[in-house]
Amino acid sequence: MSPSPLRNLPDFAEFPDHDLALLDGICRTLVFPPESTIIEQAERARAAYVLYSGEVEVIRRLPGGNRTSLGLLSRGAIFGGIALLDGGTRAVSCRAVTEARVLEITAEDFQRLTEASTPLGARFLMLVCRQLVRDLRATNHRIAELAGLATLTAEDVAASIPGGSLI
Repeated sequence: MSPSPLRNLPDFAEFPDHDLALLDGICRTLVFPPESTIIEQAERARAAYVLYSGEVEVIRRLPGGNRTSLGLLSRGAIFGGIALLDGGTRAVSCRAVTEARVLEITAEDFQRLTEASTPLGARFLMLVCRQLVRDLRATNHRIAELAGLATLTAEDVAASIPGGSLI
């Protein structure tokens, strides 16, 4: 049996080999070329993903059609789990920036795995929860940054510029 590619991802380092083999058996590996969409905002969730390699951009479509980048996901990120947990639609889009190799777990397998009364189910659900907490912390940090920007005065901005002038 060849070692699972998950073994090299920090969040999976402590998983026993037999758990990784089970995950490898229920999941499939997909490769997305640069610029391809992995998840589309507002669609019904069909799967969650673990990013083996590459970079994935998280994008939010705003009212009026504009899009804004919310950040980049890198190796080891778990994404697409929220809509699987709550049965809702995708809150964001995810697009491959570089070639992205992902492990895909279908909604059905995700549900069976996370509802199972097994150590693997508990470990995997904990990984998804940890990723959600990391995402929430990053969002809170970004909100705090934006709130701070909203309270800046012209004098604050001028003081941060060498020479102290806006013009």
